[in-house]
Amino acid sequence: MATTITDLPELLKGIPPGAWVAISESQNKTLAYGVDPQTVFNEAQQKGEEQPLMVRVPDQTMAMFL
Repeated sequence: MATTITDLPELLKGIPPGAWVAISESQNKTLAYGVDPQTVFNEAQQKGEEQPLMVRVPDQTMAMFL
């Protein structure tokens, strides 16, 4: 498995705090976001991504390690 470095602040720019976000498996594209994680996951799958990476935008700025 190759290591991927992703600029999460860039991917999450403009997405409101507390929202769930589906990111492509290659971690280079935001596929969907919203308040309900299942709806976000389903929308990402409808766009062809079988296993999107699901993250929640923090309510406040903090360091995150994934």
